[in-house]
Amino acid sequence: MESKGQPGSELRERFYQSVAETLTLLHAAPGHDRRQALRDVASTLAITMDLPLVWIGRRDLGHSRLEVIPAGPAADYASSLRVSDDEREPSGRGPVGLVLREGRARVTRVEAPEYAPWREAARRYGFGSSIVAASGTSDGGQLVLAVYSHEGGPELTDELLDWAQRLADELARFWDDQALLERNLHLARYRDAHRALQRAMLDQPEPTEIYRTLAEILVEVAAAAAVVVYVPEGETLRRIALVGAVAEAIGALPEPPTHADGPSVLTPTLTFMQGVPTVRIGPSTHPDVSIAWRTEPLARMAAIGCWPIFSTLATEPAPASAPAAVFLVVAAEVEAFDADMRELLDEIADTAGLALRQHKHHRALFEEQERQTYLALHDALTDLPNRRALDEHLERALVRAERHQRLVAVGMLDLDDLKPINDRHGHAVGDGVLIEVASRLHAALRSEDYVARLGGDEFVLVFEDLANEDDLDVLLDRLWQSLQQSIVVGEVVIHITVSLGIAIYPTHAKARGEQLLRLADQAMYVVKSNKRQRSNWWTLAFSDAVAGSVAEDDLVASAPHGKQAAVQLQSSFNAWQLQLPVLVEHFYTEMSGHPGLGTLLETLPPSAVHAFKSRLSRHLCTLFYPALDAGDQRLGAIRAGVFHAASGVEDVWLLEAMEQLRETFASVLGSGLRADRKVLSILLQRLGLEQQWQLESMRSLQRRRGVLLAAVNTVAWAAEGYQALMEGVVRALASHEEIVACAAGRPDHSGRLVYETVAGRVPAEYLRVMNSGMAPLFRIEAGVPEGDGPAGCAWRTAEIHRSVHHGSDPAMMPWRDAAMRHGVVSHVAVPLGPLPQKPLLVLILYSSYAGGFRSENQQAFVEQIKSVLDLALTRLRPSWRGAVPLPFFVRDRWRAMIATDALQMHYQPMVRLVDGRVAGLEALARLRDEVGTLLLPAMFLPALGSDDLMLLFRSGLAQALSFRQSLAEVGSLLSISVNVPSAALQDPRYAQTAEAALQAGSHPAEALLFEVLESPVGAGHWELVTGSGAESLKALGVGLVENDLDGRPRSLLQLRRSPFDRIKIDQTVITRIKQDPLGTLRNMRQLIHVGHELGLEVVVEGIESPDMIEAASILGADFGQGYALGRPMPPEALSGWLASFQPGGPAACPTTGLGALAGALLWDEQFASLPDEQDFRRRHAQSSCIAGAYMRHARGVSSALRSSHEAMHKAAMGGPLDADYRRQRDMFFSLLVEHALDQQQHHAGNVGETR
Repeated sequence: MESKGQPGSELRERFYQSVAETLTLLHAAPGHDRRQALRDVASTLAITMDLPLVWIGRRDLGHSRLEVIPAGPAADYASSLRVSDDEREPSGRGPVGLVLREGRARVTRVEAPEYAPWREAARRYGFGSSIVAASGTSDGGQLVLAVYSHEGGPELTDELLDWAQRLADELARFWDDQALLERNLHLARYRDAHRALQRAMLDQPEPTEIYRTLAEILVEVAAAAAVVVYVPEGETLRRIALVGAVAEAIGALPEPPTHADGPSVLTPTLTFMQGVPTVRIGPSTHPDVSIAWRTEPLARMAAIGCWPIFSTLATEPAPASAPAAVFLVVAAEVEAFDADMRELLDEIADTAGLALRQHKHHRALFEEQERQTYLALHDALTDLPNRRALDEHLERALVRAERHQRLVAVGMLDLDDLKPINDRHGHAVGDGVLIEVASRLHAALRSEDYVARLGGDEFVLVFEDLANEDDLDVLLDRLWQSLQQSIVVGEVVIHITVSLGIAIYPTHAKARGEQLLRLADQAMYVVKSNKRQRSNWWTLAFSDAVAGSVAEDDLVASAPHGKQAAVQLQSSFNAWQLQLPVLVEHFYTEMSGHPGLGTLLETLPPSAVHAFKSRLSRHLCTLFYPALDAGDQRLGAIRAGVFHAASGVEDVWLLEAMEQLRETFASVLGSGLRADRKVLSILLQRLGLEQQWQLESMRSLQRRRGVLLAAVNTVAWAAEGYQALMEGVVRALASHEEIVACAAGRPDHSGRLVYETVAGRVPAEYLRVMNSGMAPLFRIEAGVPEGDGPAGCAWRTAEIHRSVHHGSDPAMMPWRDAAMRHGVVSHVAVPLGPLPQKPLLVLILYSSYAGGFRSENQQAFVEQIKSVLDLALTRLRPSWRGAVPLPFFVRDRWRAMIATDALQMHYQPMVRLVDGRVAGLEALARLRDEVGTLLLPAMFLPALGSDDLMLLFRSGLAQALSFRQSLAEVGSLLSISVNVPSAALQDPRYAQTAEAALQAGSHPAEALLFEVLESPVGAGHWELVTGSGAESLKALGVGLVENDLDGRPRSLLQLRRSPFDRIKIDQTVITRIKQDPLGTLRNMRQLIHVGHELGLEVVVEGIESPDMIEAASILGADFGQGYALGRPMPPEALSGWLASFQPGGPAACPTTGLGALAGALLWDEQFASLPDEQDFRRRHAQSSCIAGAYMRHARGVSSALRSSHEAMHKAAMGGPLDADYRRQRDMFFSLLVEHALDQQQHHAGNVGETR
C-alpha cells in the first residue's frame, strides 16, 4: 500500500498543479482561438502530469464522431483514434463511447474488456490506464477529456474522477464562453456592417453600386470569407459582385441557372426559385453544392447562406415579386448562421431591397422631373421650345455672337388669319395647322438655328452665326417656300400667310434678348397691319417701313414692369376689371374639361370652388395691375407655385393652363387697336414670367421633399427604439410646408385609433378635439362611419388611402366641421409595419391644401416614406406586449410632470436574508397627477424619450441621495439603488450626473447602486455592457445591478463577462411559484448558484409570502425584496417603518412546505456532487436533511409524505443515477409539492379573511 500510495499522492499533486495552470489558459482574453486553447490545455496536462497522452475531443450536435486534439509523446495514437457515441459501432462501445452516453467520468485499465479493440495499440504505446470525462456544451455538443498513464507508473484511480469531471466541466464552460464571445463579436460585426450599409444606402446608389457595396461591407466589416451577388439575366444568374478571400475560387465556378429541376439544385438557384433563404452547413458534403466545394480552398469553408433581395413588396404579384438578386455569404465558422444571424441577414437583405426600391422611386422621380423639365421648356401642342427655353437659348446665343463677332437675327413670326380658321373649321383644325407650321419651320432651319413657340399663333426664330444681314435672304426664302405649300388637316386644305419681323444683334439692340424680341414684335405688327398691300412678308426693325408705320413711343417697346408698362395698362385697367368675371368663368369652364385639372376641380365642394375662382380673379387682377413690381410678382408666383404643387397639380397641367390663359388674353385683347396689342404684349410677358416662376417654385418644393426624405432616412437609421423613431419622423414631417400636422397611432383594444405621437402647426387643437370627444376618433373596423375614413381603410387593407378634400368626401362627414375649422383640408393615411398585410400603426399626414398628396411626385414621396419606415420597423421590431397605446396629450402631460414636484420617489426595503436586517433601499419613481392619482413606472416610462429618462434619473437621484443623507443623520446607514435605462451603459451623461451628485453631497460611492432596466444581458445587444457609460460608472466606484435576470442560458453565459456586481432574479421567475413550485425553485437555485460562482450577490425580488422568504434563504440568496418584507413607501412612511422594523433571521429548520422543498433540492444537489463511492453515499443517505427536520416538527404532514421521504433516503444507497432512487425522489418531490401548494392555499385563505 505504501509503494502505491506515494506515487498516487505525487500524481494528485501534479493534478492539482495542472488544474491551476489549465484554469489560467481557460481564462484567456476574449477572441482567443478555442481549439488552440484546448491544444494548449492538453499539452500543459501532459507535461505537468508527466503523462504519455492527453487528448481533448469535440463532438458537435448531430454528429457521432469526435474531432480529437492530442498532446504528449504518444499523440500519434490519438491522431488515428476513431471514437463515437454510437453503441452500434465498435468505436462507440469503448470507454469514450460509454462516457459520452452516460455522462459520468470513468477510469479504465487497458486490460478491461471494453478496451479490446484498442488494447494492442495501447500496449504498444505503453499505456496502463485512462480516465475519460465528458461534459455537455450549450449548443448540444460535448467536450471529452481523456488522460492516459504509463504502464508501471502511478495509476489513475477513482479518486481522480471528480477532478477529471470538474476539469471537463470547466473545459465545456470555457467552450461556451468563447463560443458566446465569438458569436457576439460575429453579430456585432454584422450589425456594424448593417449600419454601414444603411449609411451607404442614404445616397441612393445605382443597383450595381448597391450590390457591390453590400458585398464589400459584409467582407470588410463583418469578415465574411466571401460574398457573391447574382442577378437574373435571361436563364442565368449573372455574377455581378464578388469579394472576399476565396473570391477567386468562387469566380472559377460556372454561373448558376435561374431555374432547375431534379433532386439536386444549386444553392443560389434554389434561393432564387423559392424566394427564401437557404443555408448549407458543411457545403462540401451537400449534394446541391458544386463539387468544387470539396477542393481547397472552398473545402475549408464551414457554411454558406444565400438570401434573396426583393426590389418589390411581397404584396405585388409575380413575376414582380421574384427576387431582383440573391447574395451568397461564405463563412469559415460553422455557427455563422444561427437564428440571430439569420434574422440579421434578413434585415440586411431587406435593407438592400429597400435601397433598390428607393432607387426605383428615385429614378422614377428623376425621370418624371426630367419629363416635367422638358414639358416646362417645350410647348405642349407643337413640342417646340417655349418662352422659358427661348430666353435661356437667346442669352447663350448672344454670348456666342459677342465672342465670335457674328450677328444674331431674332424673328417674330405670326400666322395672319388663324382665328378665321378656328372659327370656320374648329380649334382642332387650327391646332393641326399650328403643329404643321411648327414642323415645317423646324425642318427648314439650319442645325444652328432655333425655333420656339410663344403661344397662340406666335413663333420666334433665332438665326445664329451670320456674317452680315444679306445671309438672311437665303434662309428666309427657304422658310417662305416651305410655308407656301398648302396644309392638309384631315379633309380640310388650308393655305396660310405669315408675317415676320426681325431684329438683329448688335445692329438693333446690344443689351438683352428681350429688347430684340420687342423690336422684332414691333416689326412683325407693321408687316401684319399691311398684309393686304405689303410687298414683302417680312421686315427688319427700324427699317423705313417700320419707321413710317410706328409711332415714336412704339420704337422702344414696353418692358413687362415699370413706368412705361404702368402707363400702357392704366387706361385699360377699369375695362379689364369689368371683364374679369367672364374671363374667370370661361377659364374655369375650360379647365373643368381638362383630364387632369378637371378631376381635381370636381372634388372641390362649392365653398372651395368659390374660393378658387376668387383666388384666380385676384391673381389675374394682380397681373393686370399697372404698378406691379417684378419682385412682388415673383413672390406671388412662388406662393402660387407652392399652392398648385401642394394641391396635386402636375407641371404639365400648369403649362396647359397657362396656354389656355394666353389664348383667352389673345382673344380678348389681340384683335383690337394698337393700344390693346401693347397691353396684350405686356400681359403675355408677365404671364410668361408667371409660368417660369411658378414652375421653378414647384420644382423647388420637390427638391425640399427630397431633403425631407433624407432627414427621415437619417432618423430611421439612427433611432434606437419605436418611440424615438416615430417622434423624430413625425417632427421632421410636420416641419414641411405641405404638412400642417402629422400623427402616428395604433388602435386600442376597442378598435379606436389612438394618436401616440403628433406634431405640426395645428395638432394641439384639431387632434385634441377628436381625443376629447368633440369629434369622433378614427376606428379601424368596417361598417361604422368612424371606420370608413382613410385611416380605417389603410389599417384594414394595408394600403395607402387619402381624402382629397374633407369638404366633399362623404367618409369625412364625422370630422368635417372640426377639420375645416382648423384649416385641415385633406390628408393621407399610410399603414406601416415590417410585414405585408399586417400594419403595426398608421401614419397620417394632414394638409391645408386639397389633393391629399395625390400628384405623381407626392405619391412617390409618400411611398418612399412608407418604405423607409417599414424597414426601420423591421429593424426595431417593436413589441408592446399588450400595452395600451398612450394618447399623445397624456404622454406630453406626464413628460412635463417629471420636471416638477409631481415626481416623488418611494423606497422599498431590501432585506439581508441571513440575518433579516434591512441592508438597503430601492428608489422607485412615482408621478402624482393633477387629481392625486399615483402613477407607477410601468405606466409612464414607455412615454419617455432619452432626454426625459435623463431628466428622470437626475431628479430621482437627487431625491434618493437627499433621503439617504437624512437617514444617515439618524443612524441608518443604508445603501440605495436607483434604476437606470440600459442606455446608461453607453451614455456617459449618466456617470457625469452621478459623479456630480455624489460630490455635491459627500456620499460614499459604494453606498450607491444602479439597477439597469431592460438589461442587455441575453438580449442580443452585448455591446451595451462594454460601452463607455458602463466603464465610467464602474470608475466611480458605484455598484451595478443586473435587474431582470430570467435564467435563459444566453443571459447566464454572458454574465461571466458582464460589469455587474449584483444580480436580481426577475420577479417573472418567482410569479410561477404557485403553478410550478419545484420548477421555480430549481430555476432560482440555478441562478443563485451561477451568481455566487461568478462572485456576484444575488437578490430575489417579488417575494410576497413568508414561505417564499424561507425558500429564498435556504436556496442561498443574499437579499430578498417584496411585499412580504416591505412595500414601496414614501419617505415619511418609510422612516416610521424602519424605526419599528424587527429583524428576524432564518429558523433552525423550515416552518413551511416551500422551505422544506427548497431544502430537499439542496440535499439532492449535494448528493449528485459526491464522489461515486459507497461510503460517501451511505453517510449522505443516513444524515439528517432539511426536509426531514421540517417533517419532524411540522403539523399536517401526511404519513404518505413521511414514508416517501424515508424511501428516498433508503434508495439513495444506489447512488444519484440509480433508477430506483430517481423514482423515489420524484415521488417524494411530487408529494412535497402537493403539500406546499395546500399550505399556500390555506395561507391565502387566512389572509383573505383578515382583509
